[in-house]
Amino acid sequence: MSETSVNNKRIAKNTLYMYARMIVMMVISLFTTRITFRILGVDNYGIYNIVGGIIVFFTFINQALTTATRRYITAEIATGTDDSRRNVFSIALLSHGIISLVIVAIAELIGLYIVNAVLNIPEDRMFAANVVYQLSIVSAIVGIMQAPYTAAITAYEKMSIYAYYSVVEAVLKLIGVLVLYFISGDKLIVYAVTMLLSTIIINFIYRLYCLSHFSECKFKMPHDKKLLKEMFGFMGWSLFGQASVVLTNQGVSVLVNMFFTVAANAAMGISNQITHIVSNFVSSFQVAFHPQITKLYVKKDFEELSKLSIRCSRISSYLVMFFMLPIIFQVHNFLSIWLGDYPQYAVEFCVYTLLSIYFETISAPFWMINYSDKKLRSYQIWSAVIFSLCFFIGWIVLSLGFPPYSAIIVRSFVMLLMIPYRLYMVLKKIPTYPVWLWTKQAFLRSFLVMLTPAIIMLFMTKVHFEYTIVEFIVNCSICVLLTIASIYFVGLTSQERIFVNEKIKAKIKK
Repeated sequence: MSETSVNNKRIAKNTLYMYARMIVMMVISLFTTRITFRILGVDNYGIYNIVGGIIVFFTFINQALTTATRRYITAEIATGTDDSRRNVFSIALLSHGIISLVIVAIAELIGLYIVNAVLNIPEDRMFAANVVYQLSIVSAIVGIMQAPYTAAITAYEKMSIYAYYSVVEAVLKLIGVLVLYFISGDKLIVYAVTMLLSTIIINFIYRLYCLSHFSECKFKMPHDKKLLKEMFGFMGWSLFGQASVVLTNQGVSVLVNMFFTVAANAAMGISNQITHIVSNFVSSFQVAFHPQITKLYVKKDFEELSKLSIRCSRISSYLVMFFMLPIIFQVHNFLSIWLGDYPQYAVEFCVYTLLSIYFETISAPFWMINYSDKKLRSYQIWSAVIFSLCFFIGWIVLSLGFPPYSAIIVRSFVMLLMIPYRLYMVLKKIPTYPVWLWTKQAFLRSFLVMLTPAIIMLFMTKVHFEYTIVEFIVNCSICVLLTIASIYFVGLTSQERIFVNEKIKAKIKK
């Protein structure tokens, strides 16, 4: 069996683990959000979204650090030794500790000022807001120190373990929400405490697994100063790029809060929950591809890398459609069933946020390729410049009196701009990358797949009787079936259709 076939089987197996993970997590997350929203109420939920958004901020930072660490561990797995892998892990852990100290300083000096002097928070909720902010910082730091262990698990492609622990984390957070029913006191503060406890517990579990299964996950003072400088620089630029994205997103939240109220932030918080669920579902698929893309780049097998990245881009966009299309065309019904009474502008926030996710998803393999290279400086600087447009254009738009969701429309446009930029940076590293093939096989094919179900569902939304669970289930089922049919006839290549047909025939014979 060829190495390519082995890798493809490994990707398929890992993808199944990640799918199972996300299906369970999606159900739990939707249920958790529903309970949280009802217990906290609109204002408290809005406050947590804007103040406790520091957790979201550092979640993205965790992703940046995890990605950076995974890149080096994966490269060492492909070409290094046990000693070199231990050295890489130790450098990563040390770097994360240093970054944590810097983040605490920034959070306490700048972030605390923003919470108390800039944000539009009711006076009687300022104490709770400050407590939530401090607990969120602690939770974020715990998460940052967990990142090297998460990176080790995914670099070794132990997706079954990663999937299992992620589900455990989701369950712990659900338990934390249910606790609110039985504990008196300030619900917002209690909620923040339970989220911190769940983070600490899952951090301990990750550490315990890595220490018992990977010999390189035992810290020793790094001795390779050159590698220390290189990795710290890579993580720094990775952190810079991801921080620019998150600062932009949180900056938009601050803008919405400045021009409107915490109720608008609650609406934005609901769309962020959907974003988190859909993004995680798709990224679970992409995580299975990332180590292979890095290994192929390190080995300079650019032909196979190109094929893999195009397939990842194309299939990722199809996965987004399974969620994006039903939610967009059934958004009123979905929010009514999910939350009951939902805040004003929640519908618009959800629709335009999903469009932003689609643009981000289809170009994801490009940032994977860029992250496979050791040199990130140029890529991250210009990425930050482009992402910053979200904040500055959003400020102008909102100051002109446009509704709050206008800022998300701006973000969707900026994410569209990121596609040609990321592709350009890939071409600088791999001049032979087949741009036209990606455009035809991924971008155009994805658009055509979306077209048919979108047109039919647009017509069906004009003919409805009332928002009911039955109507929601029927319409979503039709949308999913239309999407599957469109993917089969338009989205798959002829070879892929033959493969699918053979698998179906084999299942029928059994």
